[in-house]
Amino acid sequence: MQTTVPTSQRVKALAAQATEFKQHSDNCSGQSETWSELNLDKFVQMLVEECVGKIEEHCLEVDQRSINLNSLKSALRAHFETQ
Repeated sequence: MQTTVPTSQRVKALAAQATEFKQHSDNCSGQSETWSELNLDKFVQMLVEECVGKIEEHCLEVDQRSINLNSLKSALRAHFETQ
């Protein structure tokens, strides 16, 4: 059975920032349609930069000898509020 992990507020904020609003106008009828669309490339770029920034911050905050894969994973999970 698959369970879902709630999306953290930070991930939601990044997705909102990467959402673009589009509009199409039909010149014949005079009607227009507006919708929003997630720019996946922009979202991924922002997410990666967020991770890189958090890793850099973590490395500056803790004793260099205590940095390892597990400490980096914990720092990212805490930042994004995931388990």
